[in-house]
Order: sequence, then C-alpha cells, then structure tokens
Amino acid sequence: MSLTDKTKKWLKGNADISLKGKTAVVTGANSGVGFKTAETLLYLGANVILACRNMQRAGAARDTLAGEYPSSTVSVMALDLADFSSVDAFVAEIVRQGVDIDIFVNNAGCFHQRGKKTKQGFDMVIGTNYFGVYCLTEKLLPYLATLPHSVTYINTVSLVHRYATVDYKDFYYSGRYRSLPIYARSKLCIAKYTYYKARQLEGSNIHMYMNHPGIALTPLGLNAINPSLAKLKDVAAPFFNSPEKSSLSVAYILSHTLPAGSIAGPAKCLGGWGYPRLNRISRKARTGGEELIDFTSREIQSRR
Repeated sequence: MSLTDKTKKWLKGNADISLKGKTAVVTGANSGVGFKTAETLLYLGANVILACRNMQRAGAARDTLAGEYPSSTVSVMALDLADFSSVDAFVAEIVRQGVDIDIFVNNAGCFHQRGKKTKQGFDMVIGTNYFGVYCLTEKLLPYLATLPHSVTYINTVSLVHRYATVDYKDFYYSGRYRSLPIYARSKLCIAKYTYYKARQLEGSNIHMYMNHPGIALTPLGLNAINPSLAKLKDVAAPFFNSPEKSSLSVAYILSHTLPAGSIAGPAKCLGGWGYPRLNRISRKARTGGEELIDFTSREIQSRR
C-alpha cells in the first residue's frame, strides 16, 4: 500500500528530507497510524523496526512494507507495553544488538479496556498508554544518551488530553470506570511527562517532542468517540483524518527545528483534522510534571 500522491506532494513541499541511513523504531506499527508512520519513514529512506505486541500481525506488516520498499530494511521486535518484563527484554535486546537508533516513535496505545489489567495489575489503558511508555522511555534514555549523534524521541498524545484532569486520590477511576476520561488522563500524563522530560534533556543529544493524530479513522479513534462508529467506518470517513494523514506529524517534527517538548499534529477543526503543524502546548501539559513523576515512580516501585 504505497503512499498517495497527495501525501507525496505534501512531503515534498513540507518535509522534503532524506532519512537514508537512519534507523527508526515505531511502536504499535502493525496497523493504523503506526503502520503509516513506518511507511512514511521508509518512503523518506529510513530503515524501520516495528516494535509490536502481536508478532504475527507485525510479521505481516513487515512483509507488506518490505515488498513496497525493498531498498530499506524492515524488521520486527517484540514489545508489550502492558508488561514491564517485555519492556525490560526489549530494551535489553536493543542494547545487546547495539541498535543505532536515530528516531523513536512511541505510537502504541489502547482504549476501552474495561476490567482488563496489565501484567503488573494496572488498569490496562493507563497502564499501557502511560506507565508502559514511561518505563520504556526511562529505561531506553540512558542507552540513547551514549549514541554519538542526535536522537529524535516522539511520544504520541491525543487531543483529549486538553480536557483531562489528574486526581492522585482516585488515579484509576476506581469508583466508576469511565473509558474516555481514563484514556484522556493517560494521554495528559504522557503530555506532562514528555514536556517535563524534554526540558530536562535540553543540551543533550536527545530531542523529545509530542505528536497527536487528530481524530483518525482507526478502530481506536472511532471507539474514542463512540464504539458504534467502528461499524460505520465508510460513512464516517469524510469526518476523520486518514491514518496516513495523521501519521505525517512525525515527518513534520523531523523536518523542522522546534523547541523542546513541542507538539505537532492536525490543527484544523479544533485540531481534529488536516495536515500537521506546530500546536500550542496546553497549560495542563506544561505544569505538574515533577509531582506526576514522583507519583509514577512510587506506583511502579510498589508493583515491580
């Protein structure tokens, strides 16, 4: 599935860069926005590692992409953000192989997992979207800091983080589970963490940013609004970003010089649709990072 002519034209006019010889890792890359992110990076010349939970689907995605972009290398690695032992094993394998990473995109995430828990007993949504990404990032950063070149590290957030709150007394909505609020909270936590960490990393070889897909025509995007929309995908298509268009925020970040912790993504229709550009960072994302990290460290240590 090659990129559309519209996408190629946009890339030429807005992200005309060569990633030849660069290595990118994309989590959750077997489908949706993650798959299209990997494809865009391959089109720009990068070699890409698909870091996925489901190795069968990842293998199928690899075969499709490798057939389309034979001049680049496409490989797969196992990574389940809902299991800290999988995160540990993934980072250990990266270090063992000495993978020379130039770009890392944390795209993987989940929504609407009522009653499900991660391996360590966290709510599945906040455990995957926030705690899993936090652990992966914290474990990987020391290795990335040893690389003799700059590394672009991108965490995927969501528009809904702007409307979320963080309540440390009821962090997991234990009283009444609410799918959208807990998803929004997980993304607000990632936004706070990324902004705080990006500023800590200023002056180092690691440049950290955020991207968001807008409202994308994927099962996760449709479910975030109303699960019944997933059955009406073709009818709903005109009102959503395609996964391909949503994936372009990564190319935008890579081709622009941006302040640490910046966020890029669609900006039309309140940020839900369109091609990417630099977005305003919400006040919620810019504050409370240190308190959140202290809380997160305690929670993770208590379940390790």
